[in-house]
Amino acid sequence: MPRLGSDLPLFARDNELATLRCALDQARDGKPATILISGDAGVGKSRLMQEFTTGVGGGVLTATGHCLDTADSALPYLPFAEVIGTLARRYPDVVDRFPGLGPLLPGQTHRAEGELGRLGLFEAFSAALAEVTDAQPLVLVLEDLHWADRSSRDLLAFLTSRLTDQPVLVLGTYRADALHRSHPLRPLIAELVRLPAVERLHLNPFDPQRTADFVRELNTGLDEESVAKIAAASEGNAFLAEELAAAETHTVTFELAEVLLSRLERLPDTAQQVVRLASVIGRLFTHRRLNAAAWSLLDETGIKHERELDQALRAAISHGIIVQKSADTYAFRHALLGEAVYTDLLPGERSRYHQRIAESLAGDTGKGAAAELAHHAHESGDLPTALAASVKAAHEADELSAPAEALLHFERAL
Repeated sequence: MPRLGSDLPLFARDNELATLRCALDQARDGKPATILISGDAGVGKSRLMQEFTTGVGGGVLTATGHCLDTADSALPYLPFAEVIGTLARRYPDVVDRFPGLGPLLPGQTHRAEGELGRLGLFEAFSAALAEVTDAQPLVLVLEDLHWADRSSRDLLAFLTSRLTDQPVLVLGTYRADALHRSHPLRPLIAELVRLPAVERLHLNPFDPQRTADFVRELNTGLDEESVAKIAAASEGNAFLAEELAAAETHTVTFELAEVLLSRLERLPDTAQQVVRLASVIGRLFTHRRLNAAAWSLLDETGIKHERELDQALRAAISHGIIVQKSADTYAFRHALLGEAVYTDLLPGERSRYHQRIAESLAGDTGKGAAAELAHHAHESGDLPTALAASVKAAHEADELSAPAEALLHFERAL
């Protein structure tokens, strides 16, 4: 059986791992640092983060925040809210002492005003980190910054400029191939790298020899001719090499989407429909949201019992397409998987799926539901619903002291 790359020891990234460990040692000595880690999609940024954070040791606190590709439906400060959630579980007394963090905590709905406004939130976050790091060093990981919202980018800039002698190492990853000329992350990176404590670390694809060795590790059953052809087709991209080795083929097009979809085609029909529906929800999705949308598409999914939905998810997990993140949360194993499946949908399918998901969101009053509803209603062509949801999402963003996101929703409404 071919092995998934995440099951292998970290491959050919010893120098990069040593750079991160050196930066952590310096942070322990009171020299905080920020490292921006770039690379093409699938080159191994998340795998490097996993290896590094697993080996930091018990005396270091690690907090990770993820930016998600959910168009305009992401909550402002989403990665930092995830980080604060981690800190709240470990140091609840510290978080409680800073009411400015309220908008980032689950279940907090009060509006931050006056000194507890946008600047107050930034100051509270920085002060909370300072208190936490009095007890132990902190590694703060921000994944997929190319999807970061405006407010998160602003908070990152603020935090990085405030680091002086705290034992903090900030690691941010982003896709180099996603940063087009007008991408909003570009000016932030240009600003950050001017700071002496900020450096960049670029992950290059494997060279031909290392790619061939990697393919052999992935699938020990391949003959040398197949190894050579798969290595050449992957062009040193770890994720693409993994997919090709798992499919035991090199005959597909070099386009990554073709390889990803070949794995989808191995699933039972019901599981394929469920995966397509999940791709419309986003890379990260809950069982509750998927279940509500699946039942509204009964004729297409063919699901007649919740047990069948579980079986479809289990099949997707066993084929390496979906992973379970928590008791109620699932995600595509790689963002490229979800993107490939979504792109392959016919226009009518895509619109219909967005409509069903919007219908399942109609009665949801949770944080971020209005922004999510606005996105799905807009994509399905239901403009009256999108209008009302956009206005509500704008007010919610305003309550979170996120004026950039509020303006975005108001402009859509107009």
